[in-house]
Amino acid sequence: FKYFPDPASLNADAGNDIPELRFADILLSRAEALNESGGPTQESITLINRVRTRAGVALLSLGAFTKETLRDAILNERKWEFFTEGFRRQDLLRHNRFISNAVARGKNAKPYHVLYAIPQPEIDVSKIPQNEGF
Repeated sequence: FKYFPDPASLNADAGNDIPELRFADILLSRAEALNESGGPTQESITLINRVRTRAGVALLSLGAFTKETLRDAILNERKWEFFTEGFRRQDLLRHNRFISNAVARGKNAKPYHVLYAIPQPEIDVSKIPQNEGF
């Protein structure tokens, strides 16, 4: 667990104030947006380095980053920073890497795995078709 339950708590959240949005997410999201809109900039590197400084790891320099290599660096930073927080799937989906990443890890991933199955009661009520593969 990232947040250990308080044994004296009577609430469903076990007495923890669990953050919904972390400052590191804001910084890395902005760095990603800057990179996607105009390629590597010193501002995007500075934003990443704010997260890396807090984590106590070596800082990055603008150096020879291309748009693609900085995108990879940001995705890796998000992977390390949000390891147990459930962001990885959405990060990979956003960059169309979910299936290729799963296949590279030996999983039998198919293109339809990017969607979830629609619950049967919703299909019954609205008469919409089920997502392919389910």
